[in-house]
Amino acid sequence: MSTPIPGIAPVSAALRAYGASAGPTGDFSAMVGDAARHSLATLRRGELVSARGVAGTADVQEVVQAATAAELTVQTMTQLRDKVVGAYNDVLRMAV
Repeated sequence: MSTPIPGIAPVSAALRAYGASAGPTGDFSAMVGDAARHSLATLRRGELVSARGVAGTADVQEVVQAATAAELTVQTMTQLRDKVVGAYNDVLRMAV
């Protein structure tokens, strides 16, 4: 019987800090759905904090952090979309 390899402590701590699970779940659709939900939550939080900043009830640092997180989320999702479209085009070009 084999023993499982323990996780690397800093990586495991980082995964817990960002709310990710340490082990693979094996469900790709759930992973994509979770990523989409987290992305939308980040964008909504960015909008909310920006609106609070315009109203003068949010700290400038909080506004900048939320805007930066939203920007990184949009960039990541755009890159993923481009990769998926590229892969789809490659599949369409394959000879059957």
